Amino acid sequence: MPKLILYIAISLDGKIARSDGGLDWLENHPNPNGLDYGYADFLAGIGTTIMGRRTYEEILGFGIDWPYIGLQSYVASSDPAYRCTTPDTFPIHSDLGELVKNLKTTADKDIWLIGGGNLVSHFLEQDLLDELILTIIPTILGEGIPLFPGNQIESNWQLKDAKSFKTGVVNLHYVKG
Repeated sequence: MPKLILYIAISLDGKIARSDGGLDWLENHPNPNGLDYGYADFLAGIGTTIMGRRTYEEILGFGIDWPYIGLQSYVASSDPAYRCTTPDTFPIHSDLGELVKNLKTTADKDIWLIGGGNLVSHFLEQDLLDELILTIIPTILGEGIPLFPGNQIESNWQLKDAKSFKTGVVNLHYVKG
């Protein structure tokens, strides 16, 4: 059965973006060898992406071609008039929990929760996340959007793998405990 996996970069102080949603801080960290930190291997196992509207719009603002061609992508928005402009990308305005439950029974590959923080909280509250892969960037942002905004329900996770890189970046892979 496909799993819902959060794969996300965070700062040392637990932020996923600047207060304005900016992700420039990810590019500011030195990576002279162009390491992908396991991204290509992870992406090979993904068939579906889910993201929030602000995350979607931030990706569109990168000025690159849509990076998820060939994947079925869903963009969560509370605005019923919201429309997506990229291939194989669909707005979702209804129950996200039902979407995930349906995908877990019908999809051939895993489902990637790209972000943002409100969706992470929503899926944690509904006990739908199966794995967390946190790529920790050794940067302290101070202010920004936290990975876990608001009050979370308690949940336990077991460390499956930890990998460190010469750049100081660390990947922590957890499975639901």
